[in-house]
Parts: sequence; C-alpha cells; structure tokens
Amino acid sequence: MTERTPKLAFKNVTRQFSQQDLPAVNGISLDVADREIFALIGESGSGKTTLLRLAAGLESPDGGEVLIDGETVANGNALQVPPEKRRLGLVFQDGALFPHMNATANVGYGLRKMNPEEKAQRISECFETVGLAGMENRFPHELSGGERQRLALARALAPKPRLLLLDEPFSHLDPALRRKLREEIRDILTRLKKTVLLVTHDPEDALALATQVAVIKRGEVRQIGTPSDVYRFPVDQYCAERFGPANEVREPASEKVRWTRPEDARWIADPNSDEGHPVTIDSVRPMGSQVEVKVTPEGYDGKKWLCLFAEREHLKPGQTGRVDWQGRE
Repeated sequence: MTERTPKLAFKNVTRQFSQQDLPAVNGISLDVADREIFALIGESGSGKTTLLRLAAGLESPDGGEVLIDGETVANGNALQVPPEKRRLGLVFQDGALFPHMNATANVGYGLRKMNPEEKAQRISECFETVGLAGMENRFPHELSGGERQRLALARALAPKPRLLLLDEPFSHLDPALRRKLREEIRDILTRLKKTVLLVTHDPEDALALATQVAVIKRGEVRQIGTPSDVYRFPVDQYCAERFGPANEVREPASEKVRWTRPEDARWIADPNSDEGHPVTIDSVRPMGSQVEVKVTPEGYDGKKWLCLFAEREHLKPGQTGRVDWQGRE
C-alpha cells in the first residue's frame, strides 16, 4: 500500500526567539494526516502556539521544514511561502472578527475573487453549515460568544481551505457554553472531513475534539497518541498532569513507575488480600454517586493517592484496606 502524504508535516523544526534562552520550538517532528483533528496541548510557554504560527506562516523557522500536502512552505534556509498563499483557515481565541462589518461581510471577506453570484452562494452555504442562517445582517457585537465563534469558523471555512488552524478557540467561553460549542464544532468538522490543527491548554478540548494528541513541553514533543492513549498511558508525570489528577504507582515486581487515574482505583476492604497495595484512608469527600478518597499507600514516603470509589463503599478516615488499579497495560 502506498503511504499517504501528510496534510501538514513538521520536520525537525526549530524556532528560537532572541529574548529567550531556550528555543520556543526545539527540533519538533510530527505529521497531521488528512481529515485528522490533531491537538497540541501543553502549559503556557510550551511552544504549541509557536508551532501553529509556523504552520500559518506568521513565524519563520530557524531550522527544519514545514510542509503542506508534501510541499515545503517554510524552512531554515529563508524559504517562506506567504500566509495568504498557503490556503489555510485560521480561528483565534477571540474570533478576530471585523467589528465594523456585518456577519455577511465578515464571511465574504476572503471571497473577493469570486463573482457576486458564486460569492453569495458560498456565504449562504457557510451560514447553513455553522447554524447561523438568519443572522447574516447582524454585527459581531449583536451575537453571543458562541455565535461569534461559529461566525469566525464560517469565515475560515468560506475559501475552502485545505487545512484549519484553531488557536484556543473556546478559552474565553464559560464552561457550559464551551462544552456545547465544542460538540457543535466537532460535528461540523467531522461532517466536512476537515484537517485541523488545534492548540489548547484545556484537556477537555483535546480529549473531546481530537483524533490525535501531542503533549508539548519546553518546545519538545513528550508524547503523541490517541486521546485514550495519552490519557490512560501517560509516559511521565508532565504528560499525566496535562489531563487531570494522576497517581504515581510502582509495579511490585519491576518497580516500573506508571501514572494512574483516580477513577481506575478499585477498593479492596480486606487488608490481608493478595490483591492491590495496602493503604490507610486519610479523607473522604462525597461527590454524588462517588466519593473522593485520599489514601496513604504503604512504602511511598508519605505520598498520597487520589481515588474515586462508589458511594456504597461507606469508607471512613483511618480505615485500612488495599487499592488495586484497573486498566493496566
């Protein structure tokens, strides 16, 4: 079978800013496949936004290559295809809409080479796609936060880009609206079979939207995998903690360290059982159908494990037992 050319590829890409001691991007190589939603996640300053800006043509690499559909669009030898010639769609965290233009003018901004009939048809299609039909004459300030972000997506989709770049598109929204909009945009992008590079610091964005996730730290890729893999099998503490609480657990035979999730804990009431690891309960906090329990595992120098158990366990501080972990490799 012939190997397919990635839609977007970074080949040993480096970007060094003069005011920083370490490169913002340090020799990163990764591929984004056609029709894939690829999320970059990391803490502030990790280099994820710089990587997106390198793809967009808003930054130039000091070394390595950036390729789109197999064509080199930038490299460390001063080749730099301008952003407007890369056929990309960009959506920023604030939408970056033109406040003095109504919704129709915003969506049609990148369609100036079309004849009037084609332009009107394409604008109408984009409003239908993002669920804003009937709002064509409204100005950005007359739309809700979620509607403005959908309008920004419509504007990015209008020229039929070969790749979409989303930079923290939900960060300014409240949690309930964020969740709703994330589901809507995921459905739109999946239906249109679009290739997407998403930058986010929010684990829910990455896990809910992406088909592949790269964890970035200090300009380097620490882990790449499916959302399930990076969540269930993080390679180190940094990768684990990008997606919420995690517990350091040592395998008894090999002393190999792995990182487990609170919901994977299994309570064993018998302290003499052959399963699990002996623990003492420190605190119990009811959380509806579950209880959040902190335990001190024996032999871990006072470190704590955070566990989620079913409410029916009726656990109390000071109680001893054992904890085993589900979802082992």
